[in-house]
Amino acid sequence: MNGQNVLLLAAPKTGASKLVNEKATAIMHTTQYMAIDNSVTVNEQCTQGSWSRVQVTDPDFLHDTHIGWVPSTALRKPQVDASGQRVFTEADFQFDKSTLPYKKTIIDGVNRIHRENSRCGDIDPSSASLSSTSTKAHPTFYVTCGKGTQVFNVFFTPQDVASRKPFEAPRNIDHGQAVALCEGYAKSHAAHPSTVDFSRVLDVAVSDGANGNTRVTSTFTAKNSFNLKLKYNIACLLNASGLIEAQISEAR
Repeated sequence: MNGQNVLLLAAPKTGASKLVNEKATAIMHTTQYMAIDNSVTVNEQCTQGSWSRVQVTDPDFLHDTHIGWVPSTALRKPQVDASGQRVFTEADFQFDKSTLPYKKTIIDGVNRIHRENSRCGDIDPSSASLSSTSTKAHPTFYVTCGKGTQVFNVFFTPQDVASRKPFEAPRNIDHGQAVALCEGYAKSHAAHPSTVDFSRVLDVAVSDGANGNTRVTSTFTAKNSFNLKLKYNIACLLNASGLIEAQISEAR
């Protein structure tokens, strides 16, 4: 997209009816119109003179509703390099007062992450922003990769962008090791560790996140300080370096 908030029209002509966003109108109680901006991706279905009929393809939730006509000049074709790799330019980003001073660093960083992180084939350059942990002396940025339940943020600094170290996708921990570490946590927090009977088959579930984190959920039984055998739920979050956090609760 070129520019911001281009209205979708019902016909390919100046003065055509603006398409009403029924859902937003119902929520806001005032008439809201369908529009597209730099944060969306569209498919150009056809052209008529200087007009293009487009359908939003990303984000997915606008796919079935946001279809209409816009001036062809409002559309911007994606740039690619000699190998066919997408190249993001300033027009793909949404800079504000806080990020504008770091414009080149952010653009270079996002392009490198897109090329080098195998899990960032889907990347939203318009999400690039300063991290909440950023300081003036040590700025830190992030950009969002992935879709649906596999959305995650990649953090980077000016030093990361300047270095030759690639932005490789994080490696998930081995599942067997993850379960063993979670079991170890259960034993270390039991009143009688030797009585812990950890479920490694029936109740265990292991799932990998695109950000490199792995979650393990399971159950175990153990005797409490009153020598009563109780059942517990456990959830562990781990990465390639080991256990990040864990939670234990009594099963009901």
